[in-house]
Amino acid sequence: MFVACAALLVSVIALIPAWSSAVSGESQAKTGEKEAERRGSLEVTAVSARFNDRLKGVERAADSEKEVDGLIGPQVDIAVRNRGSGSAIITKMIASVSVSENLTSCAGTGGDLDIAARYDIPIPTSRKPPFTVTTTDDVFFDVKSGENDRLSVAVGPEMGEAGMSPWVGVVTLQFHDADGTDLSIGPLALVSPGQDEHFHPVGMTWKIAPRYASCMDDNARRVQEIMEIPHITPSKEFAALHRALRPFR
Repeated sequence: MFVACAALLVSVIALIPAWSSAVSGESQAKTGEKEAERRGSLEVTAVSARFNDRLKGVERAADSEKEVDGLIGPQVDIAVRNRGSGSAIITKMIASVSVSENLTSCAGTGGDLDIAARYDIPIPTSRKPPFTVTTTDDVFFDVKSGENDRLSVAVGPEMGEAGMSPWVGVVTLQFHDADGTDLSIGPLALVSPGQDEHFHPVGMTWKIAPRYASCMDDNARRVQEIMEIPHITPSKEFAALHRALRPFR
């Protein structure tokens, strides 16, 4: 009898590690499932676009080139909130471009220097829309669960293609989350300041001194067409340009 009980006790003790391992494995599996269920869920709470006067870029002369800062160009500001149970991590930015062109320079003069800003998302003017541009630089933007945050992205003409007259673009931005979801912003109407001394922004208005009124009429018509795009969000400077071109419409 004693021998039988002892043998049974030994058998039970031998089973304890296996049972403990099974319980541990099940617990880890459940923890893994819970972690997998924790996903970010970004929602946009506000969108605006305006000039940023602290951009970096390049200044080119006939026989030299140097890095400069304090340049002006369009920037998109997006306020977001993460309503998910886990972090939302943006790893890629994509711009869907429906308009990218330079307005007509009616007076056609500029300075001796070519100054071009460097943008987070550079938009070529040599390609015919529609097309997409994907960021090639590493992107990592982490919004924790329940938190509010702000993402700023400079979007403008590609260096070497900016031209003397103001560039106008219509873009829809997509922010790709590490979990495979996308956050879409737009369409947005943007404008760059250009380098035309007769056609450029001044404060919250524009200096417009065209040599030929009919030339500026074409610009007024193009800007009006962009403003009529459904659900368009213009930058502050684009809206100011639209107002300044009213006499030419």
